[in-house]
Amino acid sequence: MILIKGEPGRSATMERTQAIEEERKMQANQLRPSGRGRSAVLALLTLSLAACAIELQNKQGTREIAEAAKLPGSVAVGWRVFQENCAACHGAAASGTGKAPDLLPRVREMGSERFSNLVLKRYDWAATPSAGNSAGLSPRQPGQAQMPAWQSDPVVNAHIADLYAYLSARSEGTQGPGQPAR
Repeated sequence: MILIKGEPGRSATMERTQAIEEERKMQANQLRPSGRGRSAVLALLTLSLAACAIELQNKQGTREIAEAAKLPGSVAVGWRVFQENCAACHGAAASGTGKAPDLLPRVREMGSERFSNLVLKRYDWAATPSAGNSAGLSPRQPGQAQMPAWQSDPVVNAHIADLYAYLSARSEGTQGPGQPAR
């Protein structure tokens, strides 16, 4: 056993053990924030948790707004009605043919009430409000068929909101030209 000067009965091993313990305590204290550091860490943790809560609330609000903004009517049912009654003249994608015009830019410019009136009551659908006369109608292009009024057709009449929902989705680009998912 080696004795260290000035401290009777104390060995070098004991001295080393004490030095190692003191060094560990210092390292632990350096890792553990104290005073201002601890407050800063707690503030950051609190802000992070608050941000997560806000993010969750924002997602819920976004979903509610999107749901409220949905048009009345079913895009899938509107697609079916369009394919059965309108596609022969306006094309399967509603983008027009030699017989009838492209509906997508026209639907983009009008609301559901105007759409319903034009489809159910008017005979000439080459309509845009900017095209000329006060009714928003313009003359048919040469070779285009005259659009029938669909008011007496029970299927079109019953599903006019669905038809508008489908064509609006197509004109806004949220629905492709194919059959929509149900």
